[in-house]
Amino acid sequence: MYTNTIRRSVGALLLVTAVACGGDKAADGREIELAPAAGDAAMGDSAMNAAPSTPAPAATPAPAPAATKPPAPARAATVRGGSLSAGAVINVATGAAVCTSTHKVGDNFTATTSAALNGTNSMVIPAGSEVMLQVVESARGQNGTGNVKLAFKPVSIKVGTAVIPLVADVTTVARLAFTRVQTTGTQAGKVAAGAAVGAVAGQLLGKNTKSTVAGAAIGAAAGGAVAAATTDYEGCLPANGAIAITLRDQLRVR
Repeated sequence: MYTNTIRRSVGALLLVTAVACGGDKAADGREIELAPAAGDAAMGDSAMNAAPSTPAPAATPAPAPAATKPPAPARAATVRGGSLSAGAVINVATGAAVCTSTHKVGDNFTATTSAALNGTNSMVIPAGSEVMLQVVESARGQNGTGNVKLAFKPVSIKVGTAVIPLVADVTTVARLAFTRVQTTGTQAGKVAAGAAVGAVAGQLLGKNTKSTVAGAAIGAAAGGAVAAATTDYEGCLPANGAIAITLRDQLRVR
């Protein structure tokens, strides 16, 4: 029994020696797997073989909007060539008022066509086209509105960029407005003069005071009538006043 104990002890010793000398191979040829150290656990296969983290791709900035070109300026409207026949009527309207007190003979002013004008070859002269007119008469009315003089003649029309002379007449003008220009003092003087003349006439004819008074009354009435008949007036074609122009010759637009 002692011998068996010795044999077991020697066997165990040989096994320890074999392990110490043979590295990690056991006596029966099998590999002995050593327990990893605490520090080795942190450096295990999973840590060593882990793929390096890939940084997230940088965000691609949104493309800047393309610069917007400003719209091209509108081209001036062109008018197709054609013509208006003689006898055609061009209706225009003034801008500001035209008066005998502000516009003298030879002065020009501008009016604009009130409606589009259709000619040959599908030509259209747009509404609002400028028409130049000239003052040929301008005088206040001496002794009444019937003597006011204010007359015009057509000069030219602007079609697109072309200025075309007009061979035409002004055939209709809107009603004029009248402004009294004689002072009240002048009017009173006319009445008084009439009364005095009447009084003298009454005295000469009647040879008494009663006749003189009656004559003065009659003279005053006559003076008032004279004053009313001799009042002076300025005449005005109001703002936006209508004028009709009739062509005497064909109007050609190239």
